[in-house]
Parts: sequence; C-alpha cells; structure tokens
Amino acid sequence: MKKSKASDAGKVRKAAVLSCLLLCSVLLGGCWDRREVNDVAFVMGTGLDKEGDQYRVTMQIALPGQLGSSGNTGGGGGTSGTKSYYLVSKTGPSFRGASAEEQRGVSRTLNFSHRRVLLFGEALAREGISKFMDVLARIPQNRLSSLVVITKGSAMDVLQADAPIEQYPAEMVRELNFSYMKKPRSIKLLMNSILMDGIDPVVPVMSLVKNGPANIKDKKTNIQVDGLAVFRKDRVTGIIDNHLSRFLLLGMEQAKDTEIFIPPPKGAGYISVHLIENNVHIKPHIQGDDIRMSIRLNCNGNVREDETTFDISNEENLKWLEQQVAEEIKKELGEAVRVIQQKYHSDILGLGRAIIMNLPDEWKRIKPRWEQLYPKVEVTIDPIVHIENVGAITKPFGIKKEQIQNE
Repeated sequence: MKKSKASDAGKVRKAAVLSCLLLCSVLLGGCWDRREVNDVAFVMGTGLDKEGDQYRVTMQIALPGQLGSSGNTGGGGGTSGTKSYYLVSKTGPSFRGASAEEQRGVSRTLNFSHRRVLLFGEALAREGISKFMDVLARIPQNRLSSLVVITKGSAMDVLQADAPIEQYPAEMVRELNFSYMKKPRSIKLLMNSILMDGIDPVVPVMSLVKNGPANIKDKKTNIQVDGLAVFRKDRVTGIIDNHLSRFLLLGMEQAKDTEIFIPPPKGAGYISVHLIENNVHIKPHIQGDDIRMSIRLNCNGNVREDETTFDISNEENLKWLEQQVAEEIKKELGEAVRVIQQKYHSDILGLGRAIIMNLPDEWKRIKPRWEQLYPKVEVTIDPIVHIENVGAITKPFGIKKEQIQNE
C-alpha cells in the first residue's frame, strides 16, 4: 500500500515537472515579434534645420549592401558611382512630426539605436534646442552617446558631403569629434550641462568645404572643424574661431592636439611646441560681490619643429622657450575668456561650478544674480609649461655652428 502511494506521488511530481517545462516553452516562444535585419533601416546620422515655421529633419541611412562593394571609395561613391548611404529629408511642425513624415517614405522601419551623430544647423541652435532633447530622452532607442555638432549653414548640406575617406559623412563627423576633443560632446553630456548649475554647454562647429584649390579636377566636398559653439543654457550665443578655440580647449582640459608657434629672439622662423597633456585647476576668491578666479594650467609639451637659428638645446634657452609658450597661453586664453564672458555671456569653463564645489554657501548667496555678476568676474590665468624633449636632434638642422644663436 505504501509502495503504491509512493508511486502515485512520483507520477504527480513528474506531471508537475512536465507541466512546468511546457509552460516554459510557451514563454520562450520569442519569435512572434521578431524583426529581420532586412526590414530595418539603420539611421547613422540625423540633421535638424529650421525652415520658416517648420523643422527639416535629414536622416542618413546606411546601405549595408554597398559598404563592402568594390570600386566604392567612400561615402561619396567611387568609380561605380554608388553610395554607401541614402538620404531622406522631410519637414514637419516638430522633430517627431518630421520623422514621422520620413517613415512614410521609407519601406523599412527606421531604427536609431546605431545613430552616431546629431547635427543642429546654426540658425536652429540659436533659437534653442531643449525641445528636441525631449524626444531623445523619452524614447529609449535613441542613443544618448551619439555625438552632437553645430553646423555652419545647413545640417542637411553637411550630411551630403562626399567625405571620401570614410564610408559615410556621419562617420567622418564622429571621427573629427574624437580628434578634436578628449571627451567629445555627446547628447548625454549636452543634456547634463544644460540642466546643471554653474556651467554652460559647448559643442564643436563643422562646415562643408572643397578639398583643394579651384584648379583641381574632380574635387570632392569634405567636412572640417571650424571652432566651438558656445551656449547660454540651451541657446547658441556665439561661435569661437579655430585660433581662440584651441586655447579654450586648454582651459577646459579638453585639448587634444594643440601646437603653439613661437618666434625666436632674433631672426626669422618659428619654433613649434606641441602640448601633449595639460591639467587645469580653477580656484574662486569672493569678497561680497567682488569675484575673482584663478585658473592654473600645467602643460607638458615637445618641440615638433625648429626653423630658426635658436639653440634650444641650451638649458637657459629652453627655459626661455617654456616661458614664451606660457605667455602665449596666458594672452590668448585671456582673450578667449573675455570674449565668452563679455560678448557671449557663456560660462563654458565652469567658473560658477568652481564656486559651487569650493564655496557652496557663497553660491547660494550669489546664484540669483550670477548672470549679472559673471561678465564682471576677474579671471587670472597662470600657465606653467614644461618641455619634456626637443626631438631626435638638438640643434636646427642644416644650420652651421657659427650661425646658431646661444643667447
């Protein structure tokens, strides 16, 4: 009798296990909502422009079948004349409205999970970009790691560049970002700096250019970095050109490849010093409404070129060169700070953030009046430069010993 009961209990357990397995198989049936790759259009880059009271959205869609085709030399197409991308551009009353219009003209489902870059036309960015951030933050498929760029002129034009080095223009925009800044501005970083107290956003500016003089045949259009767009909250207030932007990047601790050219004490030519690394410390000093900031930069560099007769292998001369580089940084960064303070009222260096971190009680007191106080803040710049080496040769190449300047 006991044996029969044990047998029945075993059968019940087996039936329960089998039922669980059957239920699991139902739950594992995940193919019902599958989406084949052939049914998806991967958007690699998006451009936004303002046209009257409408917004133009341009999407660059990858064509996988063309990416590895022979005879294709890049996004602009090669000998075969084919391109590795397809552009679709529509207008609408909003970012999402224009995107919906584009979907109606594309046979595949638009997918934004692989988007590399987001381009804002300058005219649109000057009006404010916060409302476009809403869509990007609200829909999880949008990658917040996509890089943001402001374009001179139309974003649509930049996305139509030949960009022969890369497979498609969006990839070139991405690579230019990484070669220009240590930490390129992503959608996430842009959102954080818009919402954060004491700092304003800054984004690279790019434009469409021809790749050579007018007499070159078969010219291609290319993309280049033109400087930095500085914001006040979510609006672009100005563009800093390439010269001053190099020094602003030093002050932001974001400089990737900075070269400074110093003339010798006597004679012609320049000595090129390449700064390989730098760090920045900002310290606030506040007495009432008198706000002063000291910005200290520590920079290391190497000599890249010496087309002078100046002997930089001499220790005293090398110290002189270091001092000249420091003076150049002090002068140019000082000019750049005056421009963003007094002309564009943009705190991209995060002077307000330095007060928040070091003197939080003072920030609470001055925060309501920070916009009025910021242009009057006195900024002192103190660069310290150390040249680590002067290269494989110590004296100017091809210059006779008696021609070399030692003083």
